[in-house]
Order: sequence, then C-alpha cells, then structure tokens
Amino acid sequence: MSKLVTVTAGVLVVSVISAVSAQTPTNGSSATGASTPHQQSSTESHWADGAAGSGSVDPASFVTKAAQGGLTEVAVSKAAEASSQDPKVKQFAEQMVRDHSKANDELASLAKSKGLQVPTSLDAQHQAIVQKLSNKKGAEFDAAYGKQMKEDHAKTVALFQAATKTSDPDLAAFAKKTLPTLTEHKQMAGELPGAMHSAKAGSKSTDQ
Repeated sequence: MSKLVTVTAGVLVVSVISAVSAQTPTNGSSATGASTPHQQSSTESHWADGAAGSGSVDPASFVTKAAQGGLTEVAVSKAAEASSQDPKVKQFAEQMVRDHSKANDELASLAKSKGLQVPTSLDAQHQAIVQKLSNKKGAEFDAAYGKQMKEDHAKTVALFQAATKTSDPDLAAFAKKTLPTLTEHKQMAGELPGAMHSAKAGSKSTDQ
C-alpha cells in the first residue's frame, strides 16, 4: 500500500514539472517575439502620422502664400500688358490676369468662409518684384518677365501640389482643381523669351 502511494506521488510531481516546463517557452516567446496589440498600434500610429504630414502645407499658410502669389501674377502681368512689345508675351499676360484673378476670387471666398485671413494687397517682398519689373521697358522687360513667370509658376505648382494634402478638404479640393491650369501656365511660361534664354544659359553653364 505504501509503495503504491509513493509511486502515485512521484507521477504527480513529474506531471506538474512537465506542465510548468511546457508553459515556460510560451511565456518566453511572448516576451521576446511579436509585439503586443498596444505596441503594434503605437508603431502604426507613428508611421501614419508621418505619412500624413509629409509634403503638405497647413491651410492658413497655403491661403497666405497662394494669395500673395496670385496677386503678384496679376500685377506683373498687367505691367506686361502695358509695357511688352512682344505679342506672345502680351497674350500670355492677358491670360494670366484673367486666370489668376478668377482663382484669387475663388480662394478668397473659400478662405473667408472658414475664418481664414486673406491678403488683399502685396507685402513688401512681392511689391518689390512688381516694382523692379515695372522699371524695365521693351525687350528688357520681356526677358525679365519671362524669367519671373517661369520661376514663379514652378514655385506655385509645388505649393498647390502640397496643398492637395492639406488638412482642410475644401482647400485641398480647390488646389487639386486649380493645378491643371497652373501646370499649363508653367509650360507656357517656359516658352516665353526670357524663360527660354535663362534655360539656354543654364544649359551652357552645366555643359561647362
């Protein structure tokens, strides 16, 4: 009888040890293996925030920069209508005044409906650009205007591309809708006398 009890007790001890050993690797695997649901959530959230913020611009900054840029385009293009001697430049300038005035009005209306301040006049930096161009005449003006339009539209297209990712869906939609027109302007500006001259000069400099 005592032998039977001893054997039974021994079996129970071995069973307990086996059970504990079987559980230990599982716990170790949990500690060193896959992340917990909370850890996975934190990691995914971090990368999601980074992706959402990359290459975008906040609504207020977009409105200010786009408005200043649009006002400048209209001002220098009105100067081109008055000072240029090149029919191609005059035709381009007329389209710039028409298209940018329309976009400026639409942006102003949209921004005001959201309580965002919209510049209604040029700041000192952009006023200086207009004044510098207005002081030129004839072929000199055409060359400077073409160069300015090429540079300005490259910056404007980049700004509106970033604005398609802005946090305000209505402003993002406006930017997306306006982009094709701005891209067309950029291509047209690249064919103006001053823009073509600067491109050739840059090409020669690169070759040297």
